[in-house]
Amino acid sequence: MIQSTSDQFLDAQPLNDGGRDRVRTTEVGSSVIEQHGRRRSGAWQEPASYWLTLPLHWGGQVFRNGSDILRVLDILRIRPLPAGLVGVEHPWVTGISPHTGEPIWPSNLIYRSAPSSHLTAITDECVLFANGRFLAKRVRESAVTPEIPIGPLRRMPHCINYMHGSSHYNSGIILLNDLSDAFRHINDPNFRRELIRFVKAERREVLFMLRDRNYSPREYAYLSCCMRTHFRWFCNPNGPQAHVLWGNSAPFPAANLITGHWSDDVYALKKPGGADRVIRPPIEQGQYFQRNEYGEGREHAIWPEKLLAWASYYRIQLRGRKGGMFFVDRRDVYADQIARRTERGLPDEERARF
Repeated sequence: MIQSTSDQFLDAQPLNDGGRDRVRTTEVGSSVIEQHGRRRSGAWQEPASYWLTLPLHWGGQVFRNGSDILRVLDILRIRPLPAGLVGVEHPWVTGISPHTGEPIWPSNLIYRSAPSSHLTAITDECVLFANGRFLAKRVRESAVTPEIPIGPLRRMPHCINYMHGSSHYNSGIILLNDLSDAFRHINDPNFRRELIRFVKAERREVLFMLRDRNYSPREYAYLSCCMRTHFRWFCNPNGPQAHVLWGNSAPFPAANLITGHWSDDVYALKKPGGADRVIRPPIEQGQYFQRNEYGEGREHAIWPEKLLAWASYYRIQLRGRKGGMFFVDRRDVYADQIARRTERGLPDEERARF
């Protein structure tokens, strides 16, 4: 498992300390504004743009996600990628950038909120390095030759492991406190505009990481569907607790917005010199999220986002023992774990129930 990161790797400095602690209580008529000065708003208070773009985002997501599914099926079943397209010393495996000689993750941190008082013991480097190394280990499983067979030593097909490499090494990383903090940022139109600008300019994926490992699985599902409602991209809510919707395990909560740019990297591996071309330089600092304040949106989900979460939940429930793994049959790749859980009288998958 992931070890605690050493102090030598990072002397993290704030890139943008949005989302400052501004807790106050103010009487407004019969209502009370609490928790960062915001009243819990209903769906009727959303601007018209929310309702006008909702069908466009959900509809566009069907085509965007459908395109990604076809690409994965191509490199998984039609033209499967072999082991060894990157070596064991490749930056996707080590996490070390050849441009700086240091771990890549702090350099790709494009936004961080100031740590809440109860989370100050959890350093930025702890979260970044734990999740980064976790995914880098997955890439290593496909970097080794001769090929490691599917089983306890390599759970995922090579193409999925290479996608993990693009995700942890090339993504723009956003580090927030907890689910409420994430809701406030995602529901802030200024934050969303800047995030979209980043994706268009950099052509990268986006990883949202949270410092707080204690969260409500249901609210985490709502957050992922809040993202799916505001953007036309799919979102997987990964984390240390029982699996949420289509998400999987991670040391700290890590919700990845799948913008589709992973395919630029993974398909490049098939070409001569591709392993070198996918080593992207660190993201230039000071280019994004330079406003003084972000995180001014509502800090909860409303009914369209909850509806999408529940629809996704029941769709996964209908898959039975296949669970939330779309491209592989977890009954095969986790057969040993399922057998041990069955012997102990436990469900064959630790999946969050609503």
